[in-house]
Amino acid sequence: MKPLLAIAIILSAAPVHADFLYKLVGYECDTKANAVILHYVAGFNEAGKSLKETKGPQEWDPWSLIKTKNDWIQSTKTVGGRCELTDGAYDITIGPLPGNANLQGACGGAMSAWAEVKRGTETVLKRHMFESPDCHFSVDPVTVRIVIEPGKEPAITQISRDEFYQRAQNPPARPTPKK
Repeated sequence: MKPLLAIAIILSAAPVHADFLYKLVGYECDTKANAVILHYVAGFNEAGKSLKETKGPQEWDPWSLIKTKNDWIQSTKTVGGRCELTDGAYDITIGPLPGNANLQGACGGAMSAWAEVKRGTETVLKRHMFESPDCHFSVDPVTVRIVIEPGKEPAITQISRDEFYQRAQNPPARPTPKK
C-alpha cells in the first residue's frame, strides 16, 4: 500500500500544463467572388500564437477590443471597414462579446465577438454573435464563416462547439493577410 501512496504523491506533484486559447475575428473583401466574407477562428498554444502573429489588418483579437481596470471591463470598442461590391459599399462593424464584465467572475475569461454589416441604411446582417459568451451550459453552435453576396441572404456556416475547440488544435487556413 505504501508504494501506491508514494506513486500517488509523486504524480500529484507533477507540473500542470494549461492550454491558452487565442481567437481572431475578421473579414475579407473578395472582389472576384463579389462577396464580403467574415470569419472566426481559434487556436490553442503555439497554433494560436501563430494565428495572432500572422493576423492581417482586417483581423482582430476580441480581447484587444476591451479596456480593463482592476479586473473589470471599463469600455469596449468596435472596429471594421468597408467593402465595395458591384451593388454598392458594405460597412462592416465588429465588436467584442465578453462573458462577464468582471474578469474574475463566472465566465470572465470567456470572450467572443459579434459582427454587423450594412449597405447604406439597409442592415444586411443584424448584429450576429459568433459564439455564445455562456461558458457553462451553452450547446449553441459556433459561427465560423459568413458570406454576404449582393441580392442573397447571408450564408452562415456553423459548427458544434466541440468541433470548434477540436479545430483549435490545428486551425484551418484563413485568407492570406493583405498588408
